[in-house]
Amino acid sequence: MYCYLQRVIHEGVMKVPSIAGIVGGLAGLSILLFMTGSFSSIVPRQPSVPETQARVVATVGTRSMTLAEVEQGVALQLYQIEEQRAKLLNESIQRLIEEELISAEAARRGVTVPELIERASESEEVAKLAGLPGPVRRAMRPSQKLTLSPSFQAPEEVSRIRQALLVQLRRKTEIHVNLSQPERPVLHVSPDDDPWIGTAHAPVTIVEFSDFECPYCKRSVPILKELLDRYPGKLKLVYRDFPGLTHPQALAAAEAAQCAAEQDRFWEYHDALFTRYAPATGWDLSSLAEGLDLRQPLFDACMKENRYREEVLKDLQDGLKLGVTSTPTFFINGRPLVGARSLADFQAIIDPLLNIPSSS
Repeated sequence: MYCYLQRVIHEGVMKVPSIAGIVGGLAGLSILLFMTGSFSSIVPRQPSVPETQARVVATVGTRSMTLAEVEQGVALQLYQIEEQRAKLLNESIQRLIEEELISAEAARRGVTVPELIERASESEEVAKLAGLPGPVRRAMRPSQKLTLSPSFQAPEEVSRIRQALLVQLRRKTEIHVNLSQPERPVLHVSPDDDPWIGTAHAPVTIVEFSDFECPYCKRSVPILKELLDRYPGKLKLVYRDFPGLTHPQALAAAEAAQCAAEQDRFWEYHDALFTRYAPATGWDLSSLAEGLDLRQPLFDACMKENRYREEVLKDLQDGLKLGVTSTPTFFINGRPLVGARSLADFQAIIDPLLNIPSSS
């Protein structure tokens, strides 16, 4: 669901000479950032720290480092690990629920599980839920034993019948899952002086780290526009650059968008970069500016001077320091949301911040 930042190990991995020299520096930068002694700027210190987090885990001379301080530096990565753990646990719970539903129904009817599924195949309701044209008819063998017709013996059809039966059983069984979800960290994420859209002093700020060559970033554009429409006056969306090292034109595209911003046309150029990207050829960045009626000499001079390269690389550095490793990554009032996510995923974070009751 997102584009990964691939670390470069050997010089010359990048195929585009124009940014090859930058790659080694960025890789070294990412290492340097994670070796920096203090990450106190990432997460605001809490008034009180639990005893376990106050535990000293390292000392350098007279300098003591606590578990809380160490966790601050990797808060996003730890959250993603916990999120993956919760996902695996939920999948395991669902498998156990399904096994219990099927085995309990088989026991209630006094049949085996295969016999239960075989009988379910004859149900009009189950056939409809399974997307089959009708109930599976049973054929007679010479032994007079009833068995499934040959058309139902395909494993994929057995699976469809089983899943349809489970839907039926879930509808009439009370099921409760009591699995807590990991708490999102609240990081201090600076909007810097990057382009933004929405309301200047909105109660909710979304800072997006994005890459113009990332297909998942492109997929997020209409979702973000819908959010701005749904929460008028409540949102501020800030765009920060995180060009992937495996995307040959991403750095230049980010610089071009900043050059367009000089002429107050960032968001038009932003949209054009996403909508007019051709995977085989990329963009002609100058022609793109011309098509938007930008003042061409100013734009071309900006690009020739690499006027905003330092600005783009600063965004990348800030993202790495926060623990960003993929695009798109969003921070909603500091709360991370990673990947091309649904409107509902954004609303689940935004609504409580605006004290909007849940619709569920």
